[in-house]
Amino acid sequence: MRRGRDNNVGNLRLFLAGAVVTSHAWPLALGEGVHEPLSDLTGRSLGFWAVIAFFFLSGLFISESAANRSTKSFWTSRARRILPGLVMALIVTVILAVLSGARPGLLTGAEYVVRNTLLASIEHRIDGAFASNPYPEMVNGPLWSLFNEVTAYVLCYTAARLGLLQQRGGTVLILVAAALLAAVDGLPPRLDAFGPLFLAFAMGMAVWQFRDDLPLDWRIVALLSPLVLFGWAGMLVPFAYVLVLVSWKVPGKSPKTDLSYGVYLYGWPVAQFVLFLVPGLTPVELAIMSMIAVLPFAAASWYLVEHPSIRRKVVVA
Repeated sequence: MRRGRDNNVGNLRLFLAGAVVTSHAWPLALGEGVHEPLSDLTGRSLGFWAVIAFFFLSGLFISESAANRSTKSFWTSRARRILPGLVMALIVTVILAVLSGARPGLLTGAEYVVRNTLLASIEHRIDGAFASNPYPEMVNGPLWSLFNEVTAYVLCYTAARLGLLQQRGGTVLILVAAALLAAVDGLPPRLDAFGPLFLAFAMGMAVWQFRDDLPLDWRIVALLSPLVLFGWAGMLVPFAYVLVLVSWKVPGKSPKTDLSYGVYLYGWPVAQFVLFLVPGLTPVELAIMSMIAVLPFAAASWYLVEHPSIRRKVVVA
């Protein structure tokens, strides 16, 4: 894990973003409530597992930053990585909604952008958008995960400031607390959604903590595989370990561009617009066409917005 960029993390993130786009093709093409890939087999959709993987990798890398950066450096870096791309994606989402027939008005459109940028009260719908599509008015469903991502950052950074993240016992305590949260039934909807995501994030934190002692051996996957009998939480352990193996055991090198965030942000509204232009697509057809159509949006986001923002020097204070 100390070999710089000689790994597959960037490639894996792009694959996971594509998996989210593929998973969403089912409800977008067939309507709300339709089962997505893997739902019947694992009880969770392909999109869920992809988001879980994102949170695991995020926990692994954010732990390094939280443990070693100042408050200003940490949060400035996080804001520059998330907000510029998000704001531009929200503006483009409003434009696509208008092109599909919505008439939100300048004030309503601005409110949509501001409200979703703040993350605390995310609005997924714009009245009249994609009205003839099987999943009308839902303009960008995946944004819900960003609030949970930032919440996980807050908890991770708090743990670092308290000294828990720098200690093995403290990291194990965080992991146990996350597992208990994910196991509790009947929680409020936001906490219920956050539980599985933070468990994956906390597992990433634990891998970072034990990175010098973690053996990377494919045979260990066989030893962990019986855990799949304990439901999705049991599956999470071998799943996370396979992510580590793919990232660092398989030879590879991260690409110079990181299109994964752009694919994630634009995948849903672009797919909705594809369906608006070409009605009646099957989920497989929509998944293929959406992936082709979203890449130019993701590339523009990276080169024009995200990369210029993260290249700016962060002053450590």
